[in-house]
Amino acid sequence: MTLEKAQRLLQLTHQLAEALMTAAICADEIRSVVHAELDGHGTVHRGQDTGCSVPSSISARPLVDDSTLTVSWAGKTCYLGCTVLFRLAERLSRRPNQYITPDQLLRDVWDGDCKSPNTIRSAVRNLRQRLINAEMDDLAVAI
Repeated sequence: MTLEKAQRLLQLTHQLAEALMTAAICADEIRSVVHAELDGHGTVHRGQDTGCSVPSSISARPLVDDSTLTVSWAGKTCYLGCTVLFRLAERLSRRPNQYITPDQLLRDVWDGDCKSPNTIRSAVRNLRQRLINAEMDDLAVAI
């Protein structure tokens, strides 16, 4: 590979990273607007002729975004990064208000590498604290 090609690829990588960041920011803003509409009206209509709508119960679910590694709730966003806390939040959000056995959590979040229920307690405590720090107290309490 020539130096010119390497420099061009580096330039394209920077442009792509900037475009992806811009897209993530736009998606977060759109998400905030949708959440505000859901909270204010109970239902968001997608089209007059289709009659298709999103029920207000959707607003009761946190949005876990794999692309930005964040959890969004009630117009607030908490960055968790590529961590156990993110995997835990993602796993819990798949089936809200349903019991998940410790064995399921160990298998799904820790890939079966961890054997101690104390690890789960510690991760839940840390996730709650991160959410509280992001002013998502009601979501933290729900975990």
